[in-house]
Amino acid sequence: MGPYRPVARLGAGGMGEVFLARDDQQRAVAVKVIRPELAASKDFRIRFRREVDAARAVSGRYTATVVDADPEGPVPWLATAHILGPTLADAVEEYGPLPPQSVLALGAGLAEALIAVHSAGLVHRDLKPSNVLLSPEGPRVIDFGIVRATDGYELTLSGVLLGSPRYMCPEHATGAQMGPEGDVFCLGSVLAFAATGNAPFDGASAATLLYKVVHGTPDLTGVPYPLDTIIGLCLDKSPTARPTPDRLSAACAPGGADTLNWDGWLPEPVAASAARQAADLMHLELEFESRDDVIEWEPARATSGFKVAGGVRTDPRPAVRHAVTDRPSPRRVVFPEERTPSSQPRKTPEPGTHRAQRPTLPRPSRRTVLAAAALGTVTLGSGVAALLGGPKNRPRSAPKPAGPAPKPLWVYRGDPLVEAPAVFYKGTALLKSQSGALFCLGLADGTRPRWTYRGISQSPTPPLLASDGVIALGTGSTVLGVDPVTGTERFSLDFGTDFRFDTLLGGLGNKVAIAGLRFNREDTPDGSQGAATSTNVVLNTDLRARLADVIPLSKEDIGLDLKPVVVTGHFIYMDGLHRLTARGTTSRADVLWRQPTKSDSDARSAPVVLGKNVFAVDSELIAVDVQSGALRWRAKEEKGGFASVAAAAGTVYCTTRNPHGVQAFDAVDGTRRWFRETPPLDLGNALVAGDGMVFVTAARNRDGFYAIDAQKGELLWNFTDGQDAGINDWQLSCDREGPLIAQHFDKVYALPMPRP
Repeated sequence: MGPYRPVARLGAGGMGEVFLARDDQQRAVAVKVIRPELAASKDFRIRFRREVDAARAVSGRYTATVVDADPEGPVPWLATAHILGPTLADAVEEYGPLPPQSVLALGAGLAEALIAVHSAGLVHRDLKPSNVLLSPEGPRVIDFGIVRATDGYELTLSGVLLGSPRYMCPEHATGAQMGPEGDVFCLGSVLAFAATGNAPFDGASAATLLYKVVHGTPDLTGVPYPLDTIIGLCLDKSPTARPTPDRLSAACAPGGADTLNWDGWLPEPVAASAARQAADLMHLELEFESRDDVIEWEPARATSGFKVAGGVRTDPRPAVRHAVTDRPSPRRVVFPEERTPSSQPRKTPEPGTHRAQRPTLPRPSRRTVLAAAALGTVTLGSGVAALLGGPKNRPRSAPKPAGPAPKPLWVYRGDPLVEAPAVFYKGTALLKSQSGALFCLGLADGTRPRWTYRGISQSPTPPLLASDGVIALGTGSTVLGVDPVTGTERFSLDFGTDFRFDTLLGGLGNKVAIAGLRFNREDTPDGSQGAATSTNVVLNTDLRARLADVIPLSKEDIGLDLKPVVVTGHFIYMDGLHRLTARGTTSRADVLWRQPTKSDSDARSAPVVLGKNVFAVDSELIAVDVQSGALRWRAKEEKGGFASVAAAAGTVYCTTRNPHGVQAFDAVDGTRRWFRETPPLDLGNALVAGDGMVFVTAARNRDGFYAIDAQKGELLWNFTDGQDAGINDWQLSCDREGPLIAQHFDKVYALPMPRP
């Protein structure tokens, strides 16, 4: 292999073998050698050449440095610095999950590695536990075998799905374009494995596994705070909702990974395995002097054994042993303010009370943080706050509510709820649980369900009222109709194995719009069906006629988290080029009209309709005639744009980004009525407008939500139950006949609504 002579085989994979080797200067390197039959393939050489170029382009402390390569030789190879330490996969298999502080350090290091990869204009696409080395000096990302440039160039291999399904992101699994955000999703899966020993998605077959990656809810059982919040945000199905690597690094390690002292970051058994590798390497150097064959190295075990081609021999030297003390396991370390369920519980404020904000404290020194981490007493609030998107510092005089929150009329507690607002029907609220149940609560007294229907999809989409019933998605490609009074099933429509549905987009009359995947199976030469490829599809379904039309989408709309509003003959949404677009609702219809908006963000919010106009926000608020698409008026927000929009009683309300707050406009001519600055808000969550009040959720989950007077813009009150439910955000909804329904993880609160 050029100037390198193999000493031992470290392992083998689909592309070839990896050897520990050394050159004439006695430098130890890891050399990846392509299998001869693959080297004969022109396409495979192109792939390997791209891997070499990618690995050379990436530089950083948390990746393996390329030493040398020969992609054009008779036997192509790539040499990188040899890094002592087991892979994350081997370490967890041998010693169990890592303690929380080790996983946080791991997350910081891997986030920094992704920053280096993405800065080179690349996407890794195969971040998984076996591609992460646990060095005593910090983690290292290896193997750029399926990395690609972000310019869109893609080498196509027919019938081959490159990557590891258990750690794929949804866009990779569906064949959609994968950007840097996909690597963040993969990192979340890797951290979940490090913390629990299990991937967040699992399945008996590859098809089942990929379906769960695209549509399923990640299993984060046993992941402690704040890791559950961090990982949950990484695993968001929407790429634009995931945190960037720099914010992820700050959340895991305030100040970033580069300022950490990595001494002692690994639990003792894992660190000891790296020490054994160093001792084994020294022994191999001596062994190498007297041998001509290649030794099979098994480094990460309590004893050392070497396999020789043609047989197995026993290592004559004694096994290296390390004393194990009775000191407390680092896995038992808990965070002082956010303890695990097995430790002392936190005191929860009474629902409806406002939790006082903690004073802003100076950031501790790096040495202080590291010393505290070693003792298990590090606090991570500032880092998680950075990840959640809140401002780095609260305003010195944050607005305060005028009075206390009202007491709930009633509280319901049951299974964890789907993150979707309630739907109202004649004095009742219809909700979904994560256990696959649709249930009905009375608005006068919702402490017990009036009925429960089981067997619906767990997708985060609310049910719809259409065709005189409640419409919900079942499993796979099933659409269900349920009687809203009794909860009995009226019908079940199965669209067959060519479809998988995940979202109800809207309904009107007897029709509902459904989003999901459509599988196209190609016939093979022998007449059988080959592998299936999937594309995004939107169906407008007539429930009575049992007919469905495919609503066509443009290329820039494929893969978007569509948030449309559906009115008669119109399917209106913010498209991939940030244009407010109206399409017809039949397969023969095309774009009815488009209205461009000024955009300074990748986020897209749902438009709303009031009267004959539709309202949409980006860096500006626009009012457009529903039928013609004519622009009625526009309002600019100079400092940071708008985040979401709602409309009620002749008024349009928008959340603002800088500063956080709510603005109100006259729906007819766009006249600005008032602006109310608020404490930091969760701008990814839509605001809710009733007849007399506007409601917005706080940036921190545990801070609940705020009520604002719809006429005067006065900040009225803040309601919270004091719980941090991780990725389970507050969901708010109201109608003209009953109270405000506020959902939080496994609870539903009904709060009184004053009527004008």
